[in-house]
Amino acid sequence: MLNSTPESQLDARKVLRAEYSWLGVFLDSRCNRREYTRILVDATRYSMYDEMHKWLILGSNLSHVTEILNDSAFTVSTDVVIAVSSANDYILYDVYNPCKDRGGSMNVTQYGTWNSKTGLNVSTSQSKFERRANLHGMKLKVGVVVSSSSCPLTLQLTKLEFQSNVGYMKKLADQFQTGERVASRDNVAIQHEVEVRPIEIFIRVVATFVGHLQFHVNIEVVQISGQRRFDNSGPVFAAFKKKLIDLSASPVAMKVDRLNNGDIIGPVWPIRSCFMFRTISSTKIKPGQFLKPLSVKVWYVILAMIGTVTTVLIIFLRLEGVRTPMEIYGLSVLLTIGALSQQGSAFVPTRYASRIAFFQALLFSLLILNYYSASVVSNRLRNKGEKMNDSLISLAKSNMEFAVEYTPYIRSFLRVPDKEVRYFYNNCWMKIPESDRYLTLEEGLNRVAEGRLAYHTMIDSAYPYIEHSFNRRSICELTEVHLFRAILAFYARHRSPFTELMKVGLSKIQNVGIQKRELKRWAARKPFCPNNLLIAEPLSIHEAAPIFMFLCISVALSILICIVENIISFIFPIR
Repeated sequence: MLNSTPESQLDARKVLRAEYSWLGVFLDSRCNRREYTRILVDATRYSMYDEMHKWLILGSNLSHVTEILNDSAFTVSTDVVIAVSSANDYILYDVYNPCKDRGGSMNVTQYGTWNSKTGLNVSTSQSKFERRANLHGMKLKVGVVVSSSSCPLTLQLTKLEFQSNVGYMKKLADQFQTGERVASRDNVAIQHEVEVRPIEIFIRVVATFVGHLQFHVNIEVVQISGQRRFDNSGPVFAAFKKKLIDLSASPVAMKVDRLNNGDIIGPVWPIRSCFMFRTISSTKIKPGQFLKPLSVKVWYVILAMIGTVTTVLIIFLRLEGVRTPMEIYGLSVLLTIGALSQQGSAFVPTRYASRIAFFQALLFSLLILNYYSASVVSNRLRNKGEKMNDSLISLAKSNMEFAVEYTPYIRSFLRVPDKEVRYFYNNCWMKIPESDRYLTLEEGLNRVAEGRLAYHTMIDSAYPYIEHSFNRRSICELTEVHLFRAILAFYARHRSPFTELMKVGLSKIQNVGIQKRELKRWAARKPFCPNNLLIAEPLSIHEAAPIFMFLCISVALSILICIVENIISFIFPIR
């Protein structure tokens, strides 16, 4: 069809367009040289040497065809077969170039033969990507986003090149497993260690990924500045656009304006960011805490017993000779309250029945008081407050102080069109002065340990620091309210020559369980909180506030009754 189309009307971009199905392109280089040269130029310009296009080029001489091919758009997944005619058959050659921009050269290997009698005879037994896995030490640039350039370990990592042969990868894995580092561990502060941990994890994953697949490439780590940008491209995709890197990682949530700069390879690492703060029970006023040691049914039984004891005492006080109704009811109530409070009584009954009833009330109150005291002590030792729901709306209404660790993606996280995120952003975040919004990881988590702040960071950075710096009680009181949950995914530069190869490789390590093993091996461990942890602490002013409030109300009521009694006594004196 291409040969039958007039040159002035030929639009290779439309004719050779393939997005949803494979397209076979047959080109005879023995025809008009000018016409097929133009087709090859357009194929290079519009990146038509990808996985979707299958090329078969007929030629009379192999060197002549390779000279006119422009391999700058070739990739590892390129399907170009050159068929050179011989005396009795055609000899087929497989042609590809992994990446010319990274120093790759054109590879030509014999693919098989074809003749009219026996048909196609393929001489290779391996799949395409297995044949092309050896990239001959080609340099693969991996981008790592860092927000600080002061860390010595980060500066060391940006200068490293990992040779991905099997022996070196095994040695590298052993070094990481035993805790050895590129820089001296003693010379790196804890905050630097925690800050670089996500970078180290990413380097380990890439090294393991490449090493197990035996791609035979040199990995060069390129440091990408995480400073604020005034567009929506993001640091990784801006580096992709400038062709500074070939591979990096980014949250799997993709924006439309970034699709032209990067192609997703696949998810590799779960990530989540959250606000962390302590739920300290002693800082809250809890009016009902003195009723909680006993269940509601027990309190109902106690009230029923009080009514029963008061009724019985009214009957016995009549037998004791008390005749005035006011005195009978008053004494019965005072006797009941005195018995329950273990305070005794100002009235001494003389009859055995009255004494037995009063003794029963004292014994009942003693047993209830012992059970109540034991329950109070047990409840104080397990004094753990009810943690907040995992909701940004609840967090926004808590009136806490907020700060975040500056990361390249924090602004994007706070501007997602989620209902809870929008509520928090408008009602809390916008009211915080710019100078008070950001804290370093060390300072922020130290203030969290003091119970004065809700601090946002990534758990891969926070958990190691918390495990080393927080005590058991602070760890158990730690509460997390998530801002963002996603999967960290490998991304390649848009139309990168390594995209298809990396997709095949990632599928392979997922199928054999390597990815799951590495995730268990390198993921940050959540700090341990023992379930039987006992917290013995003095009663705080916030917890004792209901007692003082009740005492003040009782005193005020007593004074009011006293005043009323004196007024009545003054107006109606007893004669």
